[in-house]
Amino acid sequence: MKSALDKSIKLDLFVSCVDLIVFNVMLLLCNVMDFWPYTDDKRLLLTDFTVANIAYALSLCLVTITLHHRLSRPETVLRNTFRTSVLFIITNAAVLGMAHLSVPGFFRSASVAAMVFLGTTIERLLMRKFVLKQRSVGRSHVDTIIIGDGYMARKVMAVMNDSWNGYNLLGVFSDSRYEDDVRRDDDDSLPAKEDIKFIGEVNDAIDFLRANRVDEVYIALSQDFDDKLKEITDYCDQNMMRLYYIPLDYSVNTRKTHAVEFGDIYVMAQYKEPLKRLKNRMVKRCFDLLVSLCFLCTLFPIIYILVALISKITMPGPVFFKQKRTGFDGRDFYCYKFRSMKVNVDSDKVQATKDDPRITAFGKFLRHSNIDELPQFINVLKGDMSIVGPRPHMLAHTEYYSDQISDYMIRHYVKPGVTGWAQTHGERGETRRVEDMERRVRKDIWYVEHWSFWLDIQIIFKTALDVIKGDEKAY
Repeated sequence: MKSALDKSIKLDLFVSCVDLIVFNVMLLLCNVMDFWPYTDDKRLLLTDFTVANIAYALSLCLVTITLHHRLSRPETVLRNTFRTSVLFIITNAAVLGMAHLSVPGFFRSASVAAMVFLGTTIERLLMRKFVLKQRSVGRSHVDTIIIGDGYMARKVMAVMNDSWNGYNLLGVFSDSRYEDDVRRDDDDSLPAKEDIKFIGEVNDAIDFLRANRVDEVYIALSQDFDDKLKEITDYCDQNMMRLYYIPLDYSVNTRKTHAVEFGDIYVMAQYKEPLKRLKNRMVKRCFDLLVSLCFLCTLFPIIYILVALISKITMPGPVFFKQKRTGFDGRDFYCYKFRSMKVNVDSDKVQATKDDPRITAFGKFLRHSNIDELPQFINVLKGDMSIVGPRPHMLAHTEYYSDQISDYMIRHYVKPGVTGWAQTHGERGETRRVEDMERRVRKDIWYVEHWSFWLDIQIIFKTALDVIKGDEKAY
């Protein structure tokens, strides 16, 4: 079954494509009404279309389409549509100016902006109604549970009970099941006790999670449940369920969290995820495609020929080594490398160690120079990996360390990388103890929470320097 994140990404792409189509339809109408293009030279029509689409795509990256976002309001949709239209005109004029093409006057610019605003406003509001209808019949929803009760928990329940928001509240776990003295006199929007689907006590929550598919878990527990809270947190981390803390009247002693707007209140998310945003994913994916295509079409064939020739002379067996590893969202994929070891039955279970007898002399050179990792640009092109991200681990390691380290699986919230933050900061090579892997995981999670395009560039440059200098842990 597809995860809620998969559905969200596909909906983002669908909404963006429809928006771009409507934008181009409005450009054609402007052409019929002689507002656009801004020059009478019809030979430049294709150029004007291209520039306009680039400008509009940039505007969408800067001002997100929010029509389908859970908890979004119509006024937010209209405000962002207006901002996009104005930003498009400014960006389009700037691009035309840099290209030494005809820059529009105020009247034509205002007319085109008004037409784009009118068309995309109608489209977005209609699309919003369509998404609402889909969610009202149970499509594209997020399956959730709430553990705990109280005023703030019931505020969250009220938001989830609104069909537009697309949440499917499976039930509530609470020991107390508070009576209707939960400040309902001050807030009629809160659900009454008889309207809440209580399905067990707090101790029953983990058994329910094991038996059912749940996307998000919301916790509203007092300090009396600290031990149970840790158990629930560890289970959600290991099974990649998004976890949110509902604030109470005291400060919950948890890891560093961040606030997420939820209706007219805030809940606390366990982790920040910049790459949940479509525009960040698009930036990262476009960069991955551009760099991997350039490398695979230029230097890689030469490197492959040299490595293949020497490999065939020095050791029998295939040039490539293919191994199943854990990737994005906990999915398995085949990771490619240049083979650096003799063919052996332990390659999928035993990690390479210093002076490992399985590594050949040429293989040692490949590993020390990182050349053995270069076929992973094929994985990048396929979409299994990114250029920068947590290094993918073999399945045996995932199975072992996910039991030993509670937040181990969080590193799979993003695609694995050819290089990563942990690898450029001392965490490379053999992990002899669980503590070694814990340090690596902490740095991987730091990357997940602090991702930016410029951080990726910094890691790539640091990797290049490490290759030049050499790394004593590269064995």
